[in-house]
Amino acid sequence: MTSDVLTIQPAPLVSFQPEWIFWVFLGMFLLLAWVQVFDAHRFRMILSATFATRHLHHLMRGGNLMNERISIALPLIYVLSVSMVIYQALLLIFHRTSSAISQLQLFLLLSLAVTGFWACKILIMNFLSIIFKTDQTNSEYKLNILVTVSFLGLLLLPLLIFAVYLKSVWLIYIALGLIACFSIFRLVKGFLIGISLTRFSYFFLFIYLCTLEILPLLVAAKLILDYY
Repeated sequence: MTSDVLTIQPAPLVSFQPEWIFWVFLGMFLLLAWVQVFDAHRFRMILSATFATRHLHHLMRGGNLMNERISIALPLIYVLSVSMVIYQALLLIFHRTSSAISQLQLFLLLSLAVTGFWACKILIMNFLSIIFKTDQTNSEYKLNILVTVSFLGLLLLPLLIFAVYLKSVWLIYIALGLIACFSIFRLVKGFLIGISLTRFSYFFLFIYLCTLEILPLLVAAKLILDYY
């Protein structure tokens, strides 16, 4: 009498989420903790200045925020948060993966793209401010961008924790909606900043809104519609 021997082969362990995602979140929380410890006062001023123009002016009078450490930490949280939203949207909503590069490489490319987009925008803003002699307006507009994206990055961070580990498509949609709403909010607030300055060039405002705010959104929407 023969008996069949049941052979059990160990299955590879499949993690619910790639390990590197945990380290990205940990890095963002460490940056936030660093800001709270070393720049707590300026941090509170940035949060207040997001929705109140008078607090934005107080922030400007407190010194050049662009040269402070906090102006690196908070935008970095924003870049990582927005890149994670786009990365999760590609996976969960559009079901797009690439066999040519790893998921970590894809995330890093998205982070580089977001950083490059804002770097190019700031350079063009500085160039236009030199042409139209609107240094004061340009400085206030850049500060408005800094406080708005900083607040958005902090808002996305806890939302992303649940979205990523619950694999929630709806939370990713909410995150994308927040990015769109804050883009519109930043545009409107920047416009109000421009028209409030008596020495401001309205032609500069029109050129800026068309070339650096509205046009990129139209191009991105066209590319998405054509691709999907």
